[in-house]
Amino acid sequence: NKMKKILLTTLCLIAISFTNAQTIIDTVSIGAGYANQKWYSLQNDEQGSAPKNNWDIAFDPSGFGTSIHINSVIGTMLWTYPSADTTGWATIDTTGINSWVPKYNSDTSWVIGAFDKGAVTSNANDVGWGIYNSITHIITGDSLFVIKLSNGSYKKLWIINSTGTGYNFKYADLNGSNLQTKFISKSAYANKIFGYYSLQTNTALDREPVTTANWDLLFTQYTAFVPTPYTVGGVLSNKGVRVAQADNVSNPVTFNNWFGQPYKTAINEIGYDWKAFTTSWLIAQDTVYFVKSKTGDIWKMRFTGFGGSSNGNYIFSKEKLSTVGINENNEVKASVSIYPNPSNSSNVTVLYDLEKNYSNAQLNIFDITGKLITQENLNNTIGFYSHTINTQNLKAGVYVVSIKLNNTTIQQKLIVN
Repeated sequence: NKMKKILLTTLCLIAISFTNAQTIIDTVSIGAGYANQKWYSLQNDEQGSAPKNNWDIAFDPSGFGTSIHINSVIGTMLWTYPSADTTGWATIDTTGINSWVPKYNSDTSWVIGAFDKGAVTSNANDVGWGIYNSITHIITGDSLFVIKLSNGSYKKLWIINSTGTGYNFKYADLNGSNLQTKFISKSAYANKIFGYYSLQTNTALDREPVTTANWDLLFTQYTAFVPTPYTVGGVLSNKGVRVAQADNVSNPVTFNNWFGQPYKTAINEIGYDWKAFTTSWLIAQDTVYFVKSKTGDIWKMRFTGFGGSSNGNYIFSKEKLSTVGINENNEVKASVSIYPNPSNSSNVTVLYDLEKNYSNAQLNIFDITGKLITQENLNNTIGFYSHTINTQNLKAGVYVVSIKLNNTTIQQKLIVN
């Protein structure tokens, strides 16, 4: 019956919530010399790793994806050939290359790679390396590139086109020898950020250990601009993950004001600048990050240590502050947090973030038996809200605070001492 279902849900929630309420200290190591990249889930910890140096270029495999990246952290460099369009393939050379402007990936977005730089902004169909045809839906390459690989060799490279199924490209030594014509299939890397390719071994690579749904953060090296290009060790966010950074926090251990922060989509919002090197690594102890994960949960992160190139250790604490509500189609709808929790017979504040408008929003409090204790209406339009619960009439014990939004229910444990 309905009451039994509520009770079982409540007991499961309590078992889970005791774990989620803890502050967890974790260390992610990418190895000496920052040898690896590691993909990380805030809920499920490390998801796998791959060597940083086994690829040269990477292709966006999403349906409408066009971005192509280079592996700049291992010394790969890219230039658009300035002396000719694609008709100059046979005569391409590197005369004057020291005056050419090198291309780099964006450090704020996954969708702008080195090959995409230089697009004519007045032409909406220009993707940087080619032109999109709105009738055929094919992007035809209009530029040639010179790429310097980490082994010191130079190649000429032409992204011939991109169809709905993948990318056609070719590359060769500058004199035309060792010609390779390749195709990267988008479907082979479905639900990944990139499909990777090594020009040094002529090999396509599936490097990402899990799909994008299963990780939040990438611990890695990347090229930042400070302001000139510079290789840094840091943390990048997955597509769909948002991060808020709070600086100069007087008491970072107890600071949980996740709802009052501006959340940003830049993939380098965590980045590298939480640390600095003098004679040793110094950590910004008064900086707090709030991360809205792929599933919509809110996590608090604080970095407490960094091992540098000797071991590549990133040391940090994490704590889940808010859990999402999920409807029948597993669509994230809202998140909720309660403080203080436990409560010592003082009023409790419920913070909730609505990502859409609802026809109704209702707060219910149940005791451990599933008995309804109180019921109140809430704001039901998009936004962050706070709602006060009077706990003076609640006996000491465990309760479940349930917010119902149409057919979506979000539940949090409340302890009253």
